Amino acid sequence: MKKQILINVEAGERRIAILAENKLDDCFVERLDRKEMVGNIYKAVVDSIVPAIGAAFVNYGKPKNGFLYVSDATESLEDYEDEGVVYDTDTSKEKKFLKIEELLKKGQEVMVQVVKEELGTKGARLTTNVSLPGRYLVLMPHGEKIGVSRRIREDQERKRIREILKTFKLPENTGLIARTAAAGCDKKDLIRDFKYLSRQWLFIKANSKRKAAPALLWQELDLASKIIRDILNDNFEKIIVDERIEFKRLLHVINNFSPEFRSKVELYRGEEPIFEKYGIEKELDKVYNRKIFLKCGGYITIEQTEGMVAIDVNTGGYTKKQNPEDTVYKVNLEAAVEVARQLRLRDVGGIVVIDFIDMETEQRRKSLFNTLQYELKKDRAKTHIACFSELNIVELTRQRTHKSLESSAYQSCPYCEGKGLIKSQDTVAILAIRKLSEFLKKSGTRARGNREVEIVLHPDVAAKIRKGKSDYINKLARLFRVKIVVLENTSFHYEDIEIKRV
Repeated sequence: MKKQILINVEAGERRIAILAENKLDDCFVERLDRKEMVGNIYKAVVDSIVPAIGAAFVNYGKPKNGFLYVSDATESLEDYEDEGVVYDTDTSKEKKFLKIEELLKKGQEVMVQVVKEELGTKGARLTTNVSLPGRYLVLMPHGEKIGVSRRIREDQERKRIREILKTFKLPENTGLIARTAAAGCDKKDLIRDFKYLSRQWLFIKANSKRKAAPALLWQELDLASKIIRDILNDNFEKIIVDERIEFKRLLHVINNFSPEFRSKVELYRGEEPIFEKYGIEKELDKVYNRKIFLKCGGYITIEQTEGMVAIDVNTGGYTKKQNPEDTVYKVNLEAAVEVARQLRLRDVGGIVVIDFIDMETEQRRKSLFNTLQYELKKDRAKTHIACFSELNIVELTRQRTHKSLESSAYQSCPYCEGKGLIKSQDTVAILAIRKLSEFLKKSGTRARGNREVEIVLHPDVAAKIRKGKSDYINKLARLFRVKIVVLENTSFHYEDIEIKRV
């Protein structure tokens, strides 16, 4: 399946869309003024020990202390990310379970890595089992094992990679994991990746000796760079970027990780916004919809609560099949594919409950389950799926490391006292600048006599633009040689935007 990566950078936001056969398959959004913490490594101080829950609260330099479970403070045999690892040495030996108070003391300095960012009132989840991911390998500075991704299915290839890794001169108590991308790569590629990761680790150790806790020792790559490092392969035909500085930066990133793909990076020069041209904008709008319609005429509804996500499948207007059981089966199969896709697009985490339409035959229930399982394997986040319950409901869990797309883009609605959601001030401000850019592109050359443009917004959104995004307004003013005036209207809804020439 041929794929493309589209990258849009505008108004302080980086949006990345992955297309499979010209259809939106995955998307990521990153605010440029908010640095992600997942993957960052810190020198931290233990603030308090809570034996009752087997955890410690750790000061790593943020307003809210991080949370360190005892299982994350001892050697972990869990798989790295969603790679699924087969280790070279025996991992079945009994593991000694220690108490948190036996491992850590108040005031003790520790090196930690963020594995899950702050969510709501919960602090970030931390681990002392530091890992440094590269293009082909993951360096485990506090491990002792050599592992190979289970996604590399051929035994002979796993053996070949393992034998190569054994020739590396690893420091004491250091492990390596071969990622899925290592399949078929040359020894020189693995050596280059290993040297790159080793230099990173030496830099981190030097920082740790030099800096006083709490302190940041190593910053994980930004979202676009991580995607290029982690998922770029021969299936991708193009990487299209619509901003020149970002284009040059990503060329540098690709030179570090995958220089063979440099020719696939293109700078978008079209007049129409890149996400509009490829139909992504409409697809992203649907991501926030409660109801998603299927091609067959059925639909699914998605309700996100604090505790879980509930998904219901309905036949809707689909009645083409004379046999009702065939109708139900068709809708369920299509829904299974769409549910897996929506979980990726919305970046939903936690417990998910899916109420498929009841089917009479066990064979079809099994076929539906296998379809859902197959589609979930496309997800980079870990998922665990349970069989049909007695109520014909499928339950699954999806790894949560970040806020969902909805919770990042929306805030509690002040108009309905938190009973619903509206777009956040940041999101509306970015949307306003994007619409202003489109307006100027369409009308800028036709109305030379009107050199002033007014954009009218809710007062809070206008203040957000004046305070944090005035550079983007000034840039547009210089580019189109117009005066741009940001005005307020107290009667406006938060999401109202009005643009006009005066």
